[in-house]
Amino acid sequence: IKRLAREAQVWCQLNHPNVLPFLGLYILDSVPYLVSPWMDNGHALDFVQKNPEADCLRLLAQVAKGLEYLHKFKPNPVIHGDLRGPNIFISQSGDACIADFGLSELIAETYETNYSTPFIIAGHPRWQAPEIIAAATKEAARRNTTTDAFSFGRVMLELLTKKIPFSDITQDILIGFRVMSGEVPPRPLDNEVVARGLDDDMWELMMACWDPMPSRRPSASDLV
Repeated sequence: IKRLAREAQVWCQLNHPNVLPFLGLYILDSVPYLVSPWMDNGHALDFVQKNPEADCLRLLAQVAKGLEYLHKFKPNPVIHGDLRGPNIFISQSGDACIADFGLSELIAETYETNYSTPFIIAGHPRWQAPEIIAAATKEAARRNTTTDAFSFGRVMLELLTKKIPFSDITQDILIGFRVMSGEVPPRPLDNEVVARGLDDDMWELMMACWDPMPSRRPSASDLV
């Protein structure tokens, strides 16, 4: 219930073409549900897998615009905290909309740095920054704009390859250890992936998002 209330509190304030609209709260059989428009095209990973001609670069640009909106939200920025393909939906017109704000929260005015609410052992290690996975305290586990940037780099890889990051590894715990050690997914070099847009410049941008030093990662505005 607390997570649902938190998600509704954040989501209801947002209004952007690349953020899934919030329609309201509905209670069925004493169970509350958050209501949004139905997305016929499903989530982003599913969409690019089913649509070979999907313009992945266009979708990524839209996600970046949505993320920039969240990070520049007034009076306080919003940190998504769990950015990944299944949390990005594709509208009937084929546009990307960021969704699932369960790990998000408006940044409290008392914080001097870009921190959101802490969640330890939340999110998915395939997309999470190493400092979040390695966090031993709530303070260390606070998500921020730089951890969202890290996750965006994983989304870039995910959509361009049509596979989840570290797709060859089935156990999340092994992925967690590899990410904490500084390992990044191998660069795909097959012609189809390159044709979708994964060239040298795009790979360089991904690596910048995955920089082990959070302060060196690009901002959402840099990604647009």
